[in-house]
Amino acid sequence: MALRNTIMIIFVAMACVGVCSGAASSEAVHGGVVHKVGDSTGWSIFGDYKNWASTKEFHVGDTLLFVYDKEYHNLMEVNGEDYQSCNAKSPLALYAAGLDSIPLDKPGHYYFICGRNFEPDWYAMTLKEPGHCQAGQKLHVKVTVPISDHHSVASPISAPAPH
Repeated sequence: MALRNTIMIIFVAMACVGVCSGAASSEAVHGGVVHKVGDSTGWSIFGDYKNWASTKEFHVGDTLLFVYDKEYHNLMEVNGEDYQSCNAKSPLALYAAGLDSIPLDKPGHYYFICGRNFEPDWYAMTLKEPGHCQAGQKLHVKVTVPISDHHSVASPISAPAPH
């Protein structure tokens, strides 16, 4: 009898822990995902960032991690117009550490470019593209608010038919 009561208490305690942790996780704020920009390529002139971004979903609370050789590249956050034209003259923010973590803290569009030019100048002339941005080293991401579990509507569960 004592063994049966002990097992019953353990069962109830386990059920309570499961229900309590389930309730807590459905109310949890989106913890965020760290997206390493360009995956193994990192932030360089060899990345296809339009394609890379098209395979991801970006949410408030996520982070973009830019990894690059700071001797040859930098990172600029710019507005949409400067992104389109590769204008590096008035960035919203400039990063040059080579390992930059950018929190996506609000919904909207984020635009990044490399503001460096090819060196030496004769090399740039042979490429017909003076800068890294013009060569494709730029990234646009659209950040949305994550959909949390507690907003979902539960479907009704029908009782089993009597036999």
